[in-house]
Amino acid sequence: NVASAAETRLGLSGGAAGVGLLRTEIPFIGAEGWPAEADHLAELTPVLGLLAGQPAVVRLLDFSGDKIPPFLSGRISGLAGLLSEPGALKAQLRAILVAGRDTRLAVLVPMVRSLHEVDRVRIALAQAAAEVGTRLPDLGIMVEVAATAAAAEKFAPEVDFFSIGTNDLTSEVLGLDRAGPGSQPALAADPRVLTLIESVVQAANQTGVKVSVCGDAAADPSVLPLLIGLGVRTLSVGAARV
Repeated sequence: NVASAAETRLGLSGGAAGVGLLRTEIPFIGAEGWPAEADHLAELTPVLGLLAGQPAVVRLLDFSGDKIPPFLSGRISGLAGLLSEPGALKAQLRAILVAGRDTRLAVLVPMVRSLHEVDRVRIALAQAAAEVGTRLPDLGIMVEVAATAAAAEKFAPEVDFFSIGTNDLTSEVLGLDRAGPGSQPALAADPRVLTLIESVVQAANQTGVKVSVCGDAAADPSVLPLLIGLGVRTLSVGAARV
């Protein structure tokens, strides 16, 4: 999991096989408006340039929770906010495709709650790929909303991969504040959380969809063996934890 070229170098030096989660919103937390294509290129190119021939999973802007920039204060944020601004979504998708053309690129949609959201991104991605003349990358979704995890079998035929975000999933299932003092990665070992993760893995296996875990629990020594036991074989962790 990275948000910069420095983190990418650190993870690769530790033996990572690529980037399983590139957090694209971090450079724009203080932005006064939606980033333009050039802005995205300036941030993406130094990272994706290090990943030629390697996996690079780039998440769309996730302006939510404690990551809401000034220009979205009091306005629709998160995925709904991005989808309400087709120009902003197009700018990011074009930049991702251009900067990541030499990587094994995949695009990840955060906080998905409906198939309609997936369809809208897939259409926009196809249009952007046609415009810039690149191949169509895999499109996956973050599974970090409990209802989405519970309905994984409905989402599986419509996506290329699942990326399970244990941070938000655990906090929602257990009724905790993700940023609160009681929240910690080890809580993903709760049977209620593991049951949802298991259902996601099973839905993925039944449809041939790839699945990974990119939440902090993937690097927790008490949770990692449980994830392996549930059938998870791809993990993305903080660069310093590789």
